[in-house]
Amino acid sequence: MAFDFRDHDRPWMPPNDDSRMNRYVIVSGLPASGKSTIATALSRSLSLPLLDKDHFLEALFVSRGIGDAQWRKDLSREADESLRQQAEQSAGAVIASWWKHPQSDADSGTPTEWLFSLPGRRLEVLCRCGADLAARRFLSRERHAGHLDGRWSYPELLADFEKQASLGPLRVGPLVEVSTEGEPDLSALMTKIEIETALERAHPTDKRPANRT
Repeated sequence: MAFDFRDHDRPWMPPNDDSRMNRYVIVSGLPASGKSTIATALSRSLSLPLLDKDHFLEALFVSRGIGDAQWRKDLSREADESLRQQAEQSAGAVIASWWKHPQSDADSGTPTEWLFSLPGRRLEVLCRCGADLAARRFLSRERHAGHLDGRWSYPELLADFEKQASLGPLRVGPLVEVSTEGEPDLSALMTKIEIETALERAHPTDKRPANRT
């Protein structure tokens, strides 16, 4: 997806911002649901560094080369570890990946356990995109050849994406959802984030199931 967020380049700060508190925005959603696009826009608007797992993985493809599925899996796990280390050493970031849901039995996805130990406030932004559309986008997008995307068929992807989507959000913090089936409304998304930030500041110990859709 190619969306133009240039009208929203102005850094956003929540009211009564406590600059001493780190902020971590975890961008989740199906593969090809628009996570990188949303994460890039949020990084710019929130003036936070962007940590995208694909950037780490593709750097490894360049430095180590392209191999078979096991080679890719090994590099993916290494990229997961680099992503974790960078996030933990940061003073806040927008973090994007295809995450392994805590209830998933799949043998792929970035682990989420370490997200709970990040030193600051966490917010999950879930990119909502139907499994059918995400599968079609997955097969039509152009990525580094090291991903080996061509090994998957549409029926395989659709079945897996439907299963993973049924698990819901990661629940790693207050939740904001954004539809990425068309051009997303970044202004509305920023408003939802502002509301959740204010609520979290007012009630930081609440276990409320925040969900701004």
